Amino acid sequence: MPAFSIGSGTLYKGHDAAWGLAKSDDYTAHRYHNFSDNFAEDMDFTANAKLAKFGFELGWEVLTAPETVSRRPGDESEAARKKSVGK
Repeated sequence: MPAFSIGSGTLYKGHDAAWGLAKSDDYTAHRYHNFSDNFAEDMDFTANAKLAKFGFELGWEVLTAPETVSRRPGDESEAARKKSVGK
């Protein structure tokens, strides 16, 4: 079954990508799934509405597509699919 994941990335208005990457790395290393994994005043959620709209539209396109997604022989997940079917 196909799946997708979207995220806000590391480019923030007024900052370069290195700044955003440093913020993301710091959060992952020191707060993610930790007791300090809480809201902080410097968090930027301005992209969330656009991400939600994009995710909805992408899901709608998949849902209403005239054909289902198919796998190509020899793709990167073929071996794992064949292994799981054999169980």
